[in-house]
Amino acid sequence: MHETEPNHIAPWVAWPALKRSCDSALQGAFEERNWPIVISLAKQRYKSTKDPYYLAVEVAGRSQCDNPPDQTAGRDAVLKLVADSSTIVKDVDALALYEFSCYRAKLSYSETIGVLRSWLVKATPKDWSSSSQCLMACIYNSDWLHAQEITASMEKNFPAEKRCRIQNIFTTHMYSVSGTFPRVTYSNNERQQTPACPVGSRELLAKLAKLRSDKEFESRGLSKTSDDHSAPLSLTASEAWLWIELQSGPQTPLTDKIAAFQKHALRLLDSGLNNTFVEILLALEKLKAWGSVSQICGQVIDKAIDVSQREASLVEKKQAEILQHRRTQKKSSEEKQGEGDTGPAHSPAGTSGQSLSDNKDSLAANDSEDQAKREAYKTMRGRRSDQDKAYLMLAMDPLVWNSLVNSASEKENYSQTLKQLRKSLDKLMKALARSGEAKDIDQSRYDRVHLRILFLRDAQSAPEPEATSSTRVEHLLEYILKYHWSVACFEDVRKFVEALNHEELRILMYMLTGSKNKVGDKYKGLTLVAILLQIRFLVATSTRDSTICKYCRSELDSSDCISCFTSIVKVALENYNAGMRDDNLRYNILPKTNGDPLSDLAMVGSISLLKLARVGRSPGYTACSPLHLADIQYILQAIIWLDSYLTAWPKNNPLRMLLLKLYLLIGCVSQAKSLWAQFDIKNAILDSLGPLFFDRISTIAPGLFGPDASIRRNPLRPFIDYYSKALRSTIPKQTVEAFKGGNWHTIPSMYEFGEGLKKSCTLVMAVVEERRGLRFKAGHTLTSIADDPLVCNLNVNYELKDMTDYSYLPNFGSKDSMPTEVLVGQGPLLSGTRAHLSLLTERLVDLLDYAQPKEFKPSKQGHVLSLDREYVIETTEALRLQIQGLLAKREGLTGPETHYYSIASMIAKLVSDFVQLYISHKPTSESGASIDSSIKEIVAVLEEQTTDLLTVPTNYHSELREFHGFVGMHAMGMLRESIFLIKLTAGYLTSALDKMKALDKTLANNNETTRAIGQLKSMSAVATASAADIKSRIKTMKQLVEGGGWIDRLRDWAFTNDAQHGPQRGDRELIAEALNVAVDDAAFERWAGTVVDSWQELMNGWSSVKIE
Repeated sequence: MHETEPNHIAPWVAWPALKRSCDSALQGAFEERNWPIVISLAKQRYKSTKDPYYLAVEVAGRSQCDNPPDQTAGRDAVLKLVADSSTIVKDVDALALYEFSCYRAKLSYSETIGVLRSWLVKATPKDWSSSSQCLMACIYNSDWLHAQEITASMEKNFPAEKRCRIQNIFTTHMYSVSGTFPRVTYSNNERQQTPACPVGSRELLAKLAKLRSDKEFESRGLSKTSDDHSAPLSLTASEAWLWIELQSGPQTPLTDKIAAFQKHALRLLDSGLNNTFVEILLALEKLKAWGSVSQICGQVIDKAIDVSQREASLVEKKQAEILQHRRTQKKSSEEKQGEGDTGPAHSPAGTSGQSLSDNKDSLAANDSEDQAKREAYKTMRGRRSDQDKAYLMLAMDPLVWNSLVNSASEKENYSQTLKQLRKSLDKLMKALARSGEAKDIDQSRYDRVHLRILFLRDAQSAPEPEATSSTRVEHLLEYILKYHWSVACFEDVRKFVEALNHEELRILMYMLTGSKNKVGDKYKGLTLVAILLQIRFLVATSTRDSTICKYCRSELDSSDCISCFTSIVKVALENYNAGMRDDNLRYNILPKTNGDPLSDLAMVGSISLLKLARVGRSPGYTACSPLHLADIQYILQAIIWLDSYLTAWPKNNPLRMLLLKLYLLIGCVSQAKSLWAQFDIKNAILDSLGPLFFDRISTIAPGLFGPDASIRRNPLRPFIDYYSKALRSTIPKQTVEAFKGGNWHTIPSMYEFGEGLKKSCTLVMAVVEERRGLRFKAGHTLTSIADDPLVCNLNVNYELKDMTDYSYLPNFGSKDSMPTEVLVGQGPLLSGTRAHLSLLTERLVDLLDYAQPKEFKPSKQGHVLSLDREYVIETTEALRLQIQGLLAKREGLTGPETHYYSIASMIAKLVSDFVQLYISHKPTSESGASIDSSIKEIVAVLEEQTTDLLTVPTNYHSELREFHGFVGMHAMGMLRESIFLIKLTAGYLTSALDKMKALDKTLANNNETTRAIGQLKSMSAVATASAADIKSRIKTMKQLVEGGGWIDRLRDWAFTNDAQHGPQRGDRELIAEALNVAVDDAAFERWAGTVVDSWQELMNGWSSVKIE
């Protein structure tokens, strides 16, 4: 397997400022970017002063000129300096200018500028400022090799600076692990980061860093030998993190790691380093040192119990003091008041007045006690030590609780151990409650851990058939009844429900239904119904290795339980309608609650409708749409239901995202866009959520890319701007600032975040979707992949990952079922295969679309053409092999995408063969046969792709044919891409042949050449015919959507259309009737109007697309 290769993205270089010693004329010319004047003045100053600084100024000026020879001046100068070690740049400002002049050059920083910076530090040993600047520059550019060399020099040159020792240890460690980011060599566009630390040096440097850190940290209190735990620790959080990192390395024996972590974990916690304790706990879990985990976590719990009990006693004592003080004050006040009274007071109300007075006194006494308790809590918390705070905070952390559960479950007598753990945690919660520290959220977390302990203890027990109770079910039901109001209730119990067997599921459903029926509270009743249906959906999709439903025992239909989904929809609609009729629930109760059962009912009901519609059942490599074989009536019902509730209650994000995805499926892009805008997603969240709207958007709605095809005015530009700023500025700057501030522990997480962005499929998606969208509008490519710093270095062996956060979509199914994001997706999710295929094809487009500048007129035209031919043959052959290799995986592609990339592979072969057989050599009849075969293959795939687009599925009767057009936009967009690529190829090869004819007159009358041109024209003609089909389709659909009768047509499709009815006709009618109740005529007409408007906008956008 190929080693993961990095996508190195060079950071931006800061614009340099000239030294103050430079005269005003040179300063002004540099600031105004008048490069000819800068070059001239720099030459003059060097001639008069012999100061090499002005040579650097001249090189910097030349590097900014438009003349190609001048643009390489920086690269040439730096390579010359690196090659001549006797000439060392000792001026840090001059070196900054050289670095600036190399910005556009494809150089390895660590092999050029990094080398010069290291030499400068060694040549100026006492210059702290220059050394620091060089160190920060290397860190900014991820050059840990020379950062380590510089810190080693600084430690030697400035022995009084204690920070240099730790900095040297840190940079040594960072370089020793730099194998995580190996250097690779690209065929071109090469700009590399730190080379991987050689294997031999890696182990040596790791040991060196470990030995030096042991010595350093021993002086800070982390001794390996001393058992004096009272010795104070003198280290920061970053230094403690570095100690853990070095202890965790392979150079430390396993037993030594565990012993060191166990020995110092609580000492670090006592010193206020809570996060360090957590890091140690995670490290011990990774090492599976369960005994140590149990010991240190147990000590945390015991200490927290002691602290809580002590504080509880002090709180009670303080409360008594406060109450006694208030009673004394009250008695004194009453005595003074009594001295001023003239006689006894008589109550006209008699005993009734006395009773009312007693009640008031009782309430006042309770309020007084509560107030006194709050004051006592506040006083005691103010006196709490930092150490006690740390123990209490960690003791209430679910991470510690779950670590204890994990360690207990690994023991042989795990049942007894878990029982003891439960008692210990019970004691903790009682102590926390008594001290006033426990909160509702802590109780809910504890209840989940308690439930986990119970399920682990009773994992082997199962109820007898026909049993009416089960310990696990009873506790699970208790949790649901207690936290039914929580938004996360279903997610909290999901994994426990999945662990139940059939008998336990039967008992749970029976008991939950009974509990729901006994509830008089409308809100609680609806939440329980929603949870019940979510659980039933979960069970109905838990069908792995089964032919019958785990719940209702019905026979499955392609792994789906139609009976359960139908029942879920009907029950959900019934309860939803009842809830919507209750104005008190909607306007007085729901706004004040955490959960929204009506939203949950709408979502679980709608997703069940999608299951009944068989969405996503289309053949993956031939279908033009996920709705190819779907039941359109159920799909429209799901959309109407969700839209109706979102209009009434627009604060639900999961429901909004689900509706957004469904609108994209039926081509209502502008409506989906308006929903997307409500999320207000920016910057970092674009990477994780952006694909939910933008994946494949250019092929669905090219009209979004603006009328003028501006590279700055398109919906993907925020992605490009974010990635550029984050990877080329923000992260490098934050790394430098963290190093300066001694916050080294944050640097690896920054690198991890940056590497996540670089390997994100979203980054490639943004680049490709932007190029395609602009190409749709302009008819040609606007920028080259080779000039895009975000992807120009991406190698096909580099592993790209889908970083999308799909948790924004509701997902009630089991882990083995089709997740919601797949169910409502336009096709397979983002994948490395698709991302690399799209980039390879864009490189092919760049090659075929390239045109030499008109002003380029070489003296040896034949030689230049020969070099071009060699490059084209080599590049297209490499692209063909790479595309074919990825296509062989047959994953992550829609049918239209498979056609497009297959055509791209064939075109790469055609171009390579054509250039070799017709341009590099004299064509023969055998050459013609080979080219004919390639062209026929391309034409066959294009015709198949066109036929797939135009063919209406059998389940779409005549009245639904228009709808098929709106759901097939992606297929039409990919067909347009195929047409563009074929016509581009025909034009490129014809032009190449014409150039050769101009040089070799014998080719003009060659029969094979004439025949080849005819074949290219035929291929282009087929593409033109397919383009005509697209134009006709666009025109027809535009006319249809601009016509009338759409509200009645949509109503017929959604409610009264019976052409697709099967055995479930009765259930279908009941569902339609219930939904008609949920959505009145006004709401339906509003919805239908927005759908038609959205389709009209979609087709207006397509009308402006350049199809050929």
